[in-house]
Amino acid sequence: MARDGGSRLTAVCFLASYIWLSCSLQRHSLIDQPRLSSFLLLFISGAAAFGASLFSKWLPGADGRFDSEAALKGMQSSIPHRPRRFYVPCIILLIVFRLEIVHTVVQDFQCSVEGIEAFLPVLLAAHEFFSHRTPPVVSDEPEDMWGDPLEDFKEWLISSPITLLFSTVLFSYGVFMLGDLTPRSTYFCSTLMNKSSYTVLMQCLGVLIDAIILVMLWRVLSWARTTRSRLRTLGGILILASIGVSALWLETRISRHREIIGHHPFKGIGSLYLFDVFSTGLLVSTLIISTVLWACDSTMLEPTAIATFTSGMMGSIQNVLLIGTYLQPTFGPPLTVLSVISAGFIMFTYANNMRWIVVFKRVFLMGLLISIIFASGIVALVKHKLVERHPVDDLVYRNRVEADRWLRHASISTTLKLAVAEYKDRHNGRDPPPNFDKWFEYARKQNSVVIDRFDQIEKDLLPFWGMTPQQIHNGFERLKGLPDIGIITIANGKASRNRPTDGDQETVLESLLWLITPFAEHLPDMSVAINMNERPRILVPWDDIHRLTMAGSQSRFQLLPNRLRTRREDVTISVESNPMDTPKATYVSAKKFRQLEALACPPGSAARGGVQWDVRDFCASCVKPHSKGQFLEDWEMFLDPCHQPDIFNLHDFHTTPHLGDLHQDLLPLFSRSKTDSFSDIIMPMHDIWAFLETEWTSFDKKKDIVVWQESIREVGVVTPQSLVGGQRNRLAHLVNNASAADEVSMLLGVQSDGKTKFQYEKTPTQGANGPLPFECGFTNADHPTNTLLKAQPCEDANCQLVHQEFGFKELRKVLDHRYVLLVDGADGGPHHFLPALRSNSVPVLSSIFREWYTERLLPWVHFVPIDPRYHALHSTMAYFIGLKNRGTINGRSQITTARLEDARWIADEGRKWANKAIRKEDMAVYMFRLLLEWGRVINEDRDNLGFKLPE
Repeated sequence: MARDGGSRLTAVCFLASYIWLSCSLQRHSLIDQPRLSSFLLLFISGAAAFGASLFSKWLPGADGRFDSEAALKGMQSSIPHRPRRFYVPCIILLIVFRLEIVHTVVQDFQCSVEGIEAFLPVLLAAHEFFSHRTPPVVSDEPEDMWGDPLEDFKEWLISSPITLLFSTVLFSYGVFMLGDLTPRSTYFCSTLMNKSSYTVLMQCLGVLIDAIILVMLWRVLSWARTTRSRLRTLGGILILASIGVSALWLETRISRHREIIGHHPFKGIGSLYLFDVFSTGLLVSTLIISTVLWACDSTMLEPTAIATFTSGMMGSIQNVLLIGTYLQPTFGPPLTVLSVISAGFIMFTYANNMRWIVVFKRVFLMGLLISIIFASGIVALVKHKLVERHPVDDLVYRNRVEADRWLRHASISTTLKLAVAEYKDRHNGRDPPPNFDKWFEYARKQNSVVIDRFDQIEKDLLPFWGMTPQQIHNGFERLKGLPDIGIITIANGKASRNRPTDGDQETVLESLLWLITPFAEHLPDMSVAINMNERPRILVPWDDIHRLTMAGSQSRFQLLPNRLRTRREDVTISVESNPMDTPKATYVSAKKFRQLEALACPPGSAARGGVQWDVRDFCASCVKPHSKGQFLEDWEMFLDPCHQPDIFNLHDFHTTPHLGDLHQDLLPLFSRSKTDSFSDIIMPMHDIWAFLETEWTSFDKKKDIVVWQESIREVGVVTPQSLVGGQRNRLAHLVNNASAADEVSMLLGVQSDGKTKFQYEKTPTQGANGPLPFECGFTNADHPTNTLLKAQPCEDANCQLVHQEFGFKELRKVLDHRYVLLVDGADGGPHHFLPALRSNSVPVLSSIFREWYTERLLPWVHFVPIDPRYHALHSTMAYFIGLKNRGTINGRSQITTARLEDARWIADEGRKWANKAIRKEDMAVYMFRLLLEWGRVINEDRDNLGFKLPE
């Protein structure tokens, strides 16, 4: 590379933009509209190239190589052969075709092979090898006829094109090896829906096309006489390519004009997308322009090789720092990959005669790489050690202490006076609502152990304090006219309901009336709108919720200015349907739904930057904030999706269309459950059968099996993405259909110094499934907990698709087993969680939803938490069930003994706590408190309302 300051600045710009893009490209809203995004990025880059040409005299190589004396004398050996006339149109067509290949690969990214792109420098080196021209040696020194043969051989070896090709292959293969060290997501490649071999073939073809584009572009631009002409030629190529991509985009839009696509102007989506387009366009423009300027002074191989080497070093150093964790259990492969990449690239710098690498001298870089390898070896020796104590031991103990602390804080008040004082303490001096004494008396009469802690109610209602009662009433009037809305009215101390046409909805409303009637006389007059759908429906952008919450948090409850009173009316998206079909259904595509969820996250959060499109690789940074090693530690943090953008691709709730109206305004809608992105008000809406007293089999008499069953009737809509990414389908695949290449990381016991210690090991998934007694799958019955029902015919398309992919399992009595794995449905949490909690079984819960009782349950005390990524499923169940005498894993017998005492304790604690704090009486106490608080929020004189103790 040239040593002048301008060339170094070009290299710095190239490397900085490349690293920035590499680190930020995994999360972008651009991937949801690939052709439009490609068009805009190409157009912005072309325009930037034209703009840069106006300032070309300040850019490196402004005079052009043809203006130099050496070039005029024919002494410049790096000029390629003169390009053909058809090169420019070929480049444009190949760019368009290459982008189509990218879109194809991304659609089935879980089937792709990581690291294939690392062989791009090999193709460029091969091109140089076969088109190599020996440069004339110009020297003022007389030729030494009796030179040292050893020195001559050394000089030939270093400058030989064979050495250049070999060194490129070496470090490129090292970068490719990184793919074997990257943990894979449980998002799987379906043999039914995906074409794995076709995706890999497209990857290889794409790398070949990349090499052709770069070589042809290098030839065209190298023969441009000045930097200005190079940039203008580049700008013209990029803009013409953008026009080609836009033609494909328009054709797609026209061909799909009858399909269900989201044209609804949801707030915030456009601005989020435009920000991503312009910020990414700036980076891409910088990368392309700096690459061209650098390559015209050398070859395309140099910047490509340095980019590949940089990616490899970043990945290798990250792997070394993870040695000893579940992500990198062993130290051998990371150190090997690091050494291969370093050795290959050092050899490459000599073979390519690179005395400077960006801003570093070659000798300095060599010393730096040797130091990194040496330091990595020390880190590996320090970090690769056995785990003295199983992490679950600590989690169970710490949460046991936390459960006692939570109960003490939730039941401080033993008298009304203490309850009022505690309420004011928790609510910044605000008095309790009117009739608080009646609620307290009712709660004591029902033997409620939770008197003071109703954080969920406070969190749900706080934003409504930032609205006027009239605004809330207007919102209720809007809800009344929507489908699937139940209305409970309380007037003159009596509760009544509307009469929906659906029988199931009528049953739910009747149950709510039964719950409310005993205390209705103490409630103020009100009408509440109840969401009869499973899914929540109020998805307000974070900025709006934050403003309302801040206003509601003011001690004097100062309301927001009138500018927030008038909101744009929600417009639902209608399905394009046959004119004879009435009424039209509402619909929000899964893609747009995920964008709206990202907007519900605070600025600066990981999910706000965009949903992570890389479904193939495990997102370690997404799970780190709420995990202790491999195991889920912080349940409250886990329920917040904003730090884990990958979860939006790993759950049916996010990967299937929202078949209902969705609102971005804060409306007073009560729902059964919600995720943290939503602003619905949680209301207890459980079937009474969940609280029925039953004589359950004792824990010791139950079968030592982990069971999960899902009725095919509860699967709902199946999309190509949900089939391979939905939480239930991934679980069924992981346990039953894992391929020979699938791996999991397990914490296994080893004998050391006469003690049992633990270490993480990579284990074939099939081998990990063998010793563990999993019985998981779909059943062809109406409900998995009802064993009296016969199998039903599987006729609809969704059922047949699931059946072909996973098959059906034999129907089992789920609650007769020790470990009941509870997984969310498509629209809400598992319905039979409460029966499982009371059944003397261990509830193994994997859920992203909050319900009214969620804040009362503690992980590792009342249930065993499982992250829906399932990366810790095998290690967690091995802790409780044990692996001793259950077969071999990784070719050896295991010594991990079962922790039955912990499992029995969790099953017992969950049952006792459910019978103490999650009874139907507790549900009524929660409902009474909720409606009492809500009655004050909607009262015009709410600032002056409050319960005060008599003098």
